[in-house]
Order: sequence, then C-alpha cells, then structure tokens
Amino acid sequence: MAMPSSHPAQDKLEIEPDRRNRNELDRRFLRRRKRPIEVGDDFEIVDLFSGCGGMTIGAIEGARRMGRQAGLARAVDNNPLPLDVLKHSLGVPDRCIAEADLTEALAAVGGSSTSGERSLFAGIPKGGLLLAGPPCQGHSALNNHTRHDDPRNDLYVAVGRVARILEPQAVVIENVKTVSSDRRGSVATCISILEEDGYHVGARRLDLSTLGVPQRRIRHVVVATRDQPFDWDLPNVPTRDLRWAIKDLLRSEDSTRIDTPSTPSKVNRERMEWLIDNDEYDLPDERRPVCHQSDHSYRSMYGRLRWDAPAQTITSGFGSMGQGRYVHPEKPRTLTPHEAARLQCLPDFVALDRVRNRGKLAQMIGNVAPPLLTTILVERLIAQKVL
Repeated sequence: MAMPSSHPAQDKLEIEPDRRNRNELDRRFLRRRKRPIEVGDDFEIVDLFSGCGGMTIGAIEGARRMGRQAGLARAVDNNPLPLDVLKHSLGVPDRCIAEADLTEALAAVGGSSTSGERSLFAGIPKGGLLLAGPPCQGHSALNNHTRHDDPRNDLYVAVGRVARILEPQAVVIENVKTVSSDRRGSVATCISILEEDGYHVGARRLDLSTLGVPQRRIRHVVVATRDQPFDWDLPNVPTRDLRWAIKDLLRSEDSTRIDTPSTPSKVNRERMEWLIDNDEYDLPDERRPVCHQSDHSYRSMYGRLRWDAPAQTITSGFGSMGQGRYVHPEKPRTLTPHEAARLQCLPDFVALDRVRNRGKLAQMIGNVAPPLLTTILVERLIAQKVL
C-alpha cells in the first residue's frame, strides 16, 4: 500500500535526486496538500514510537523519488492522538495503527515470544524497513533531573528486540544528539543486539541543516543494514533559510486554526512590537524578565527570527517568545503551528487540523523527526540495493 504522489508517472525519478533538482523536490514536498495515493508495496515500513509519522512520511517520499513504492505496515505509539493524525494523513486502514506501550508488550531481548508481541506484529512479513524514534526526554539536555540516567532511555533497547522479531533489511533509529551519553548504556546495548544478529551498524551525529532542514537541529542517527555497511555519503544540501520554508504562509495568517498564532501577554506583545519597530533581533536586558537579564545563558530567548537564516531548533515551545527565538521576522507574533510544522519539514497534507488542543499540537510538532532525514536515508538505502 505504498503512497506516492497524486501524479506518480510525472513525479517519479529513476535515479537518486541530485543537488540541482533536490531544492525543487523538497519545496514541492513541503507544499503538497493532497496525501499520497495507495497503489502497492515494494517494501513495508514498521514505525516504532511513530508520533504523527514524520519518519514514515519521509521514508515513503524517499522511495517515491527513487521510483519505488513503500507502504506502512504498522505504526506503534502509546498516544492515540498522533496516531490519529498519522492515520488520516496517509489514509491507512486501522490495522496499520497500533496503540501500545512497548515496555509492556515486549519481552526481554533474549526472552521467549509473548502474546503481546505476537498480537502487535501479527501479519507483518520479514524484511522491509524498521524506523524508530524512541522517547528522547530522558536523554535531553533540557531534562535536569534524570538526564542520561532515566528508565525511559531503556526504550531504545526495545528497538533491538523488535528487529529480532521482524528481521528487517534495514533499521533507522533517530534521537537527540546526546543520546550516546546515556549512563544506562541503552544505545550501546541496542547496537550490540543488532550486531549479534548480523547487522552492520553505523552511528553518526547529523546536522540536519546540511540535509535541507531549515533549522539548526543536530540528531544522533543509527543505521543498521544486512549484507553490507551503510554508505554515509549523504548529499550536502545548501543551507535553507526561513524565507524558503514559510514566506508563502504570510497570506494564510489567521485563515485556519493551525495558521493562527498563540495569544501573547500584554508585556510580550510590547516586546515583540519593540523588536519589529526597532529592527532588532535580540531583546535588550532591560526589556527581558529579571531571570533572563545579565548572566543569562540563552541569548536566543525573547529573540526574533531572520528571513535569511535557518530557525533555531523547533521545540514544543515555538508559540512562546520566552522559550526561544520564535518571534516572526516581520510580524509581532510567534510562529504559527503551520509555520513550525514547515520548519520541521512536515508537508501540508499532514492532518494537524484534527488536533484542537494547542498544547498537544505544539508537543506533537516539536517531537517530530523531520521527514527529510528519512527521505535522504531511504534514497541511499535503495541506491545501495539494501531495500
């Protein structure tokens, strides 16, 4: 049930996209309003901790660009809301969606199969592509309580257990850049499991801005492949700025829920107006809250974005100027959910309008693995004949 664009014959590429056409391909991908059409499968995708499906959407697009068809066999998450968004974004049947807590469903790596596992992965053929974005809060530098020693970090190891069950041709795991510093050794344990099962495993810290993502976002990526090591010779895409990603959305302001910015406090509205009126990008100390004045470590907080530069890392706080450099370049407001989604490289056909709660919507967008990452990785996996 792969899902290429609505004009597959016109859009397919028989060779790996090069730098000359990638810019236009990515622009069209982000602005696509119609979801891909189901036409069949060359390989199946299983997406663990899927959220609203950023990794799957990118993988399907990467296959399409290579003249292949990828379909979603199963997306697993413990939160029904992003699963609902994923289901309606791709138009997949209910059997492709599984709400489950993998800590309860999976046995230990060396243990016997459980009924929960058998039910969760029933009907999925061996091979294909396993994607995973384990919860990153336990690894995040913003987590000052249990950083690098959090039981949630053990969910990373669950990817090794699922790979042992499904025997995919390739595994891609994405997480925060600091995940390898985990004192519980989750990453090393998972890599050891994969290597024990015959995979070639490589890991890199990737600056996603070099892959075309219009924000500064560094992620830790593991790729495991059968038969041959993965070739990390990825395309180096020229840096893309805010203008490339969201300038066209100015005319959409306030037209829908996702195009409406958050309502600021009176004092924050005045701060944003001051930045615009004075053509400044950093708020001076005397206009900041006391806790963010002299000796503060996060200069970008209360800051204004530039049209000609990429955004800072998009988090769930993009609607608050007190949580980062999230003030619009020419409007006294913060980013809209639509703009933040674009900066995360979520295409316009993603069904974000199904989420009515702004906080949950912001969290969903902030947690997304930018699809262009898996687009490029899948292009390479196909070019190497791994998939």
